[in-house]
Amino acid sequence: MSNKWKPTVKKLGPDELPVNEVKDEREQLRKGRSLFREERHDEARLIFQALLASNAKSVGAHLGLGLVLLREGQPEEAMSHFVEARKLDPLQPKAYVLEGQALIGLDHFEQAIMAFQNAVNLDPKSVKALVGLGQALLRQQRYEEALGQLQTALRYNPRKVLPRLLLAEIHREQGRAGAAVAELRLALEIDPGHVRAVSLLAKLLVAENDRAEAERVLQAGVSHSLEQGASLVQLGRAALELELYPVAEAALQAALPFNPGRTAIRLSLVEALLANGKLQEAEQHVQALPQNGETASLVHKLLGDIHLQRKQFRLAVEEYRATVLHLPDNEQLLEELKQELSASGERADWEELAEVLQPSVADHVAEETQRIRQNRKQRRDGR
Repeated sequence: MSNKWKPTVKKLGPDELPVNEVKDEREQLRKGRSLFREERHDEARLIFQALLASNAKSVGAHLGLGLVLLREGQPEEAMSHFVEARKLDPLQPKAYVLEGQALIGLDHFEQAIMAFQNAVNLDPKSVKALVGLGQALLRQQRYEEALGQLQTALRYNPRKVLPRLLLAEIHREQGRAGAAVAELRLALEIDPGHVRAVSLLAKLLVAENDRAEAERVLQAGVSHSLEQGASLVQLGRAALELELYPVAEAALQAALPFNPGRTAIRLSLVEALLANGKLQEAEQHVQALPQNGETASLVHKLLGDIHLQRKQFRLAVEEYRATVLHLPDNEQLLEELKQELSASGERADWEELAEVLQPSVADHVAEETQRIRQNRKQRRDGR
């Protein structure tokens, strides 16, 4: 095979492009990759697209543009560029690795295994190819095969974190909680601020009823992420999910100054503050939220929860009624609410009514929040 094919990158030399154009292309590729690493995806995309407009056979530009698309949640569009790069240079392992990653994103695991295996055939020491192969095998629940590939990857590079996370997942799936914990602790020795490792370890510790240690692990993760707003948000939400509210509050308070206008962070922070009984601070954050549009129902629901904790039961009921008014398709809900209110009569038991309404309203708001998130994701994906 090596006698027939030469990497296309080498073919694009002085015989096809002037030397200055080759040099300029390499400089632009470096710039695009640098922008991508800085997560300036829009700027990186423009550079890779411009390169492809001037040279449709640029393997580096296809790989770069595909990476941007893959990072932005468009695996199908990304894969077309990885396949083109692979066709242009069949001896390029990276093209097969990235194609495999895109195929995993599309849940095409058998095809992903083939792509990663092609990369391993070209470069048996490619850690990314071995890890990708292990991940695809894991998704097919072929645990022993996956275990072998991931362990091989670690022999070549013991400081890689991802294979340790995948090994922990295999151990957990096979009921070896202690081995999973040990693997995650090793990952955190390598990278103490690794958000996914912190979150997975905390979740596993909670499942093992060691909530105190889970809280300590999350707090350590927060301490290592104080300069990283996105990591703080992820850790805060992980703590919320595990009902470790003091850590959630600390993480989200630290995250808010990085993006004070981001509604989702403030909403999560209010949830943590409410759970910690900090009602005045929670109310201040709620008042800072947009009072109309998609968040209106959630704002009124949170105000209802605050009044309920303060034992201001009539105000809580009125906020829950406002919540329902801001929900779409609310006719049936309003009718049920009217029946509840009329059944209570003039001498309503506002406490009982508020406590009856709270879980029902919370469920409906949760459904609406999920619908909004799905709509936003679809808009981002261009569907």
